[in-house]
Amino acid sequence: MNHAIKQETAFVGIETSKLLLKAVLISSGDVLCKVLENDLAGFRWLRSWLQKNDVPVMGLRVCLRLDDPNSEAAARALAGMGMLVCDAQPGPLEAYVHSCGLPAGAARGAVVLAHYCASERPARWTPPSPAYVELRLWLRRLQAVQQVRKQEIARLESHFHAGQIALHQLLRQQIACLDAQIRQHETAILAHVRRHPGLPKPPELLGSPQRIGRYTFAASNASGH
Repeated sequence: MNHAIKQETAFVGIETSKLLLKAVLISSGDVLCKVLENDLAGFRWLRSWLQKNDVPVMGLRVCLRLDDPNSEAAARALAGMGMLVCDAQPGPLEAYVHSCGLPAGAARGAVVLAHYCASERPARWTPPSPAYVELRLWLRRLQAVQQVRKQEIARLESHFHAGQIALHQLLRQQIACLDAQIRQHETAILAHVRRHPGLPKPPELLGSPQRIGRYTFAASNASGH
């Protein structure tokens, strides 16, 4: 028995930044634009705006660039609302932009993303598991503490060469506290991976310092312990 294939008539492209979302809707030949805040209230306003334009949100194909970390929260929220979130991966998107005769920088624009969504129908994105999301948050927090330590080390040297002994001693104590925090984070990360074997490697591990490299090696063998 043949089943009718759903006829898609509306497509959305979303350009993200840290604070804002720029959404472009293509529906029945019309092109509409909306700028919203990149937060939960903004995601809900986007749903309301689509509904006011007679666009059903369930199964609506929405295209974002998920290589941009500012897109993660929006993608998860919109998928939770029932939209069919698609990842505009850089390679295929850039090929599409080139085929349209557009400059390379246009690949991040909401209008291009909407037209790409309508033309190429990219595959549906599957939201990551809560365990994977938590792992990425742990890694980002660890990197933030490591960055603070790096800055404090630079200040430590400047205080020493300037003969500012009291500041130098105080900063050494603060660095020791940061070292303890780093060890705590590493322990928590390894425990998390051991509780959830088989998690994919997050992008935050790329270019990580030596301690994270040791974590990666330990994590890959966690199931054997």
